[in-house]
Amino acid sequence: MKVVCIILLFVIAAATESVEKDAKPLGTPKGKTRDTVTLRFPKYISNHKKLAGELVDICQNYTKTQKLSLNSSEIKINDNFVSFKNCTFLCKYGSSNVTLEMPRNTQCGPDGQTCADKTRCVEHIPGC
Repeated sequence: MKVVCIILLFVIAAATESVEKDAKPLGTPKGKTRDTVTLRFPKYISNHKKLAGELVDICQNYTKTQKLSLNSSEIKINDNFVSFKNCTFLCKYGSSNVTLEMPRNTQCGPDGQTCADKTRCVEHIPGC
């Protein structure tokens, strides 16, 4: 019985230490931050966050050219609706959406294809 109690004590101590290491200091924002976002872009995209930022910038520029009055927190992209085959992506503006073109220099295939020549682009299959 003493052995079981000692083992239980070690398990509790280890769990407590693990929780303390994972604890965030006070003032840390709740929810997801930019560093914890996981994007489902193809492996051949070397910098997922950079591409996502460029796409959001395109969405923001579109709002300016269309004279839409939205604040930047209402503008989002959805990585499920990025088509590397067609070089398009979906901008979400609150409750409405618009499909826009990706930059011409965006890589759209594993062999260095870019959106400058869409006929060579390949569709991304998640998990491949």
